Amino acid sequence: MGYKDNIKLVEKITDDIDNNFEEIGVIKRYFSRIFTVLSVEIREKLLNLNLSEKVKKIIIKDLAFLTEQKQNEYLDEFKKKKSNR
Repeated sequence: MGYKDNIKLVEKITDDIDNNFEEIGVIKRYFSRIFTVLSVEIREKLLNLNLSEKVKKIIIKDLAFLTEQKQNEYLDEFKKKKSNR
């Protein structure tokens, strides 16, 4: 197999990936794991808060860049402030 054959093979693979990207299960699973930033426990805590969906989305954005421990602390503090009202 020569250099030109390798280029043709790479182009074919690239075209196949471009055309069938969403159908490739491995890639879908990979990206779903990357973007699952909230654990089940954190999601349940968030769902149990009596807040609008708009506010929950804002909180999710805040939680996304925190460690799970900090996410727990954030929600616990939020819940305390909410219950003191």
